[in-house]
Amino acid sequence: MSHRPIDQDQENCPVSERFFKSIVGASLATASDLALGLPEDQRSRLAVFCYRRAHLRRLGLTIAATCPKRTLVEEAGHAGELIYLQAQNLGAPVAGDRYMASRHVKRPVSLHNC
Repeated sequence: MSHRPIDQDQENCPVSERFFKSIVGASLATASDLALGLPEDQRSRLAVFCYRRAHLRRLGLTIAATCPKRTLVEEAGHAGELIYLQAQNLGAPVAGDRYMASRHVKRPVSLHNC
């Protein structure tokens, strides 16, 4: 396995700012289609980049679903293999979904104990 160590270069977005804005602002289906236009290695870097950010985790998995397991493993080692497995089951809840849900769901108010 010759995955790259996490370093400063890996933390930079692997696509242009314009492309990144378009993919983040698109539906997941459109984002998947846009990602397919990228070379495999760049697409895997983008998938891992997004996955590492809780608020972009679902997008990262959507992009990872378009990647071969090999390129994800080359990009992130064992983490790439786990991302690949999660991407194969996109219907399952993702940690980032729970993180974001707690901020957007308003809890009901009860006057029962007053």
